[in-house]
Amino acid sequence: MIVSLSAHSQCADVSPRGLINDDSLMSDLYALADDMMQGRRTGTRGAAMARQYVAARFTEIGLQPVARDDYFHPFDYPKVGSDISGVNVLGVVPGDGFSGRFIVVTAHYDHLGKQGGRVFNGADDNASGVAAMLALAASIKQQPLPYSVLFLATDAEEKGLYGAKAFVESPPVSLDQIVANLNLDMLGQGKHRYKLYISGAGSHPAFEQLIDDTEALGTLCIIKGHRDVRRGYVNRRNNYRQASDHGAFLRHDIPYLFVGVAEHGTYHTDEDSAESIPPAFYQAATEASLILLRKMANITFTPRQVREDVP
Repeated sequence: MIVSLSAHSQCADVSPRGLINDDSLMSDLYALADDMMQGRRTGTRGAAMARQYVAARFTEIGLQPVARDDYFHPFDYPKVGSDISGVNVLGVVPGDGFSGRFIVVTAHYDHLGKQGGRVFNGADDNASGVAAMLALAASIKQQPLPYSVLFLATDAEEKGLYGAKAFVESPPVSLDQIVANLNLDMLGQGKHRYKLYISGAGSHPAFEQLIDDTEALGTLCIIKGHRDVRRGYVNRRNNYRQASDHGAFLRHDIPYLFVGVAEHGTYHTDEDSAESIPPAFYQAATEASLILLRKMANITFTPRQVREDVP
């Protein structure tokens, strides 16, 4: 079911279904968006604290490291006149059928840091995606999928998707083993509209129906393709194919789904706080992401099933 963008009344009643641990979800969100994290700017003490937090949660959940003895995968990326470093955080739940093939779930943990006395906590962007990823990891650990699931918390997304680019340019597993990417970026700020947007339906023949089936099982209005909510059309100013970490996977013809809300008034401001996130919407958005992931794992992927007209 595709919900009309004008059907606001149909989207106002959001009721999570209890598919995830809501207490852990909200605890992770508040921790990652706390002032102690200093806005999680790449290369700062706050970013280091954030990735240590994610790694500690990976350990609690029981994820396995990938191609290293720990969860950390450092990388360099270019800056004018020099190279600087970031660190991705990776953990995996092996599959129980096709363990040598991987769905990669991404969420960037970095944000804008501090400016003067203002802390840009980035609760929606993207503590919400990372906390949701942790909730998915806990669920998948309890009920593994046929495919292995690699959970990738990326660094330096705000700088230019550098963490995701580093992953696909030097992957810990062969790119041929990666069948799909589910990217979680800004899942929390749904108040006033209560709509969740999913882009990438055209990147695999089965994804259109997968999104329809996910909405039928959930409690949210789901919109295919990110849109300019002020005018109700696909926003041509923002290239949503490259707007977040899924863009790095798309460049290698890896099918993707990008889950998130539309841009909003607190985006990239110091008002993007955990207190501004409506819990019921955020919990339901995380549940929808879990449903998407589980349905993804029922698809028989073949290499490079991608169309030219990816939305």
